[in-house]
Amino acid sequence: IGHAAGVPYTITLNRGQTYAAVAASPMPNQHLEGSRVSSNKPIAITLADDLISPIGFGCADMVGDQTIPVSITGTEYMATRGYLNGSLEKLYVTATANNTAIFKDGIQVITLTAGQTYEVTVTNPSIYIRSSNPVYVYQISGIGCELGSAILPPIKCTGSLSATFAKSTTRQIYMNLLVKNGGQGSFKVNNNPTIIIADSFRVVPG
Repeated sequence: IGHAAGVPYTITLNRGQTYAAVAASPMPNQHLEGSRVSSNKPIAITLADDLISPIGFGCADMVGDQTIPVSITGTEYMATRGYLNGSLEKLYVTATANNTAIFKDGIQVITLTAGQTYEVTVTNPSIYIRSSNPVYVYQISGIGCELGSAILPPIKCTGSLSATFAKSTTRQIYMNLLVKNGGQGSFKVNNNPTIIIADSFRVVPG
């Protein structure tokens, strides 16, 4: 709001201050995808969209995440399908450089210029995205028609040997696990090795 698309402008903030860049319209083609922000000191940037409403399902949720610097984006990503109804599961792949070839499950699907975004509908249990230059991958997922979102980390800078989580609701919660081949039988939940078993895993295409 208040600035023409494609025209750079500068703001100055003191420590602790925030600035909100707000899309001029709720329509997808009026949003801020592909916007580039640079600064002379460290900053944090949070992406947010309020009241995202999947057509025909009636729910409306706020989604968002803190984004990452271009310097730690990658060229390989894996996403697992969540539990949204129908074809609501989406990935948004945004290029950081011109002539970026995007591959889905090993097959090239498009070439992007810097700032362009490609939408992928996630229909399989998992999906493998590879690119010729570093990209951002943003996932829309959730349960039923209740939406959530996250910036995905590249597969080469993610993963840990242990994780803790707590259930804060009586509703069902789900955990999706991605593991390097050979590690499928190595999981324990509360020290019990029989809850997550190797036969439950499937190979990621591509």
